[in-house]
Amino acid sequence: FNTAILTAVFIGIVVFINLISYRHKHRMDMTAQGYYTLSPQTKKIAGALPREVKVTAFFQTEAPDKAKFKHLMDGYTTLSDKIKLNFVDPDKNPAITKQYGITTYGTIVLESGKQETKLANPGEENLTNALLKVINDNKKTIDFLEGHGEKSIDSLDKEGYSTVKKSLEKDNYQVRKLLLMQTGEIQKDVSLLVINGPKKPVLDKEQRVIEKYLEDGGSVLLLIDPQSEFGMEGVLKKWGIETKDNIVIDPMSKLFGGDYAAPVVNQYASHDITKDFALATFFPLVRPVKTVSTEGIESLELLKTGAGSWAETDVSSAKVKYDEEVDTKGPISIAVISTRKIKGDNQPEGVSESLSVMEKENDKTEKPRQPNLVVIGDSDFANNTYFGFSGNGDLFLNVAGWLTQNEQLISIRPRERKNNPIQLTRSEGSMIFLLGVIIFPAIVVLTGVRVWWKRRSL
Repeated sequence: FNTAILTAVFIGIVVFINLISYRHKHRMDMTAQGYYTLSPQTKKIAGALPREVKVTAFFQTEAPDKAKFKHLMDGYTTLSDKIKLNFVDPDKNPAITKQYGITTYGTIVLESGKQETKLANPGEENLTNALLKVINDNKKTIDFLEGHGEKSIDSLDKEGYSTVKKSLEKDNYQVRKLLLMQTGEIQKDVSLLVINGPKKPVLDKEQRVIEKYLEDGGSVLLLIDPQSEFGMEGVLKKWGIETKDNIVIDPMSKLFGGDYAAPVVNQYASHDITKDFALATFFPLVRPVKTVSTEGIESLELLKTGAGSWAETDVSSAKVKYDEEVDTKGPISIAVISTRKIKGDNQPEGVSESLSVMEKENDKTEKPRQPNLVVIGDSDFANNTYFGFSGNGDLFLNVAGWLTQNEQLISIRPRERKNNPIQLTRSEGSMIFLLGVIIFPAIVVLTGVRVWWKRRSL
């Protein structure tokens, strides 16, 4: 009788726990690298979907990859009830499979509105990028200026920007080259113009076109390296920005295995671009960029080096040493955001962090373009070599997201899952062998023998 009561109580507890877990979908990730925790970008995008997204997954019923994908999707469906997941077995449902044009097991189809996209490798990064594609009806365009020695977006070399191009395309941007000295104009569909590391001065005629583009509500990202003649100092002055041809030195960088002239930055101004940004950024060779008071312009120093850094004036010397008479003591600003008030706009002047209530409510009216200019004193931080270093890539993409008014792209992106095998020393391996193969089994055997001997003696 007591056994029956205990069994009933146990079953009741199990049922009660299952009911709680069913109604409260909380998951705990116990992995060291957080493999089963969705990235901030995924949470931001999936948690703010504007409309329903239908996800159709084509897996065989008993396929191991189906359970893996289901586990991944559980995280997404917990974030939003607008994601509708449906599994289809291609072998049992050939008509639906043919309708979608599926030829490979494990293919995922996402649909929303008139948009549709297919995935062959449904990891978190690809799945989140696919979500972006189907919820955005209009693909924004980013042009990269050419003709002055800028870093090529097609180059696979260490100094190239092919990784930037690939990452922007993953974020659903159209990325193009612009030879302004040939075209003579910046097209109206361009959401952002990037000038990355010019080695020769931008021509006066080109500068006038760029200024007109800014006045019309365009956005420009200018990345200028130390000891480069980019020729746009006059334009920067109009936008409340000043840069000198110094090099920022930071002795603390040596502690991180870097160079004195490669400061590590972890001081960020309060801004949408760097909100919840907890990653360090690394700048291989950077010049100071600071704000100057200019009427009608509000500027913000976005990135600053450490207090122990300084702006070195004598860049020709092999040995660097702080000289209080000519050098500038840190922290040193190396990135500035400048914003100009839209003509006829009643919003206060300054760096706009959100749209007016009227603009938010009127979905049918296109958002007014806010003229924005971001200047960073280094272009190498986002090249193929350094793009993947800590927060470098995220910083570049966040700046692009803010300048193109793609606020949902401002976050920390999914990380590539890496294989981290456990490396054991010889002593650790010997200990595991002794415990697992000899000691623990011996304890079990000896315990069994002892119990048998006692019962035999009764």
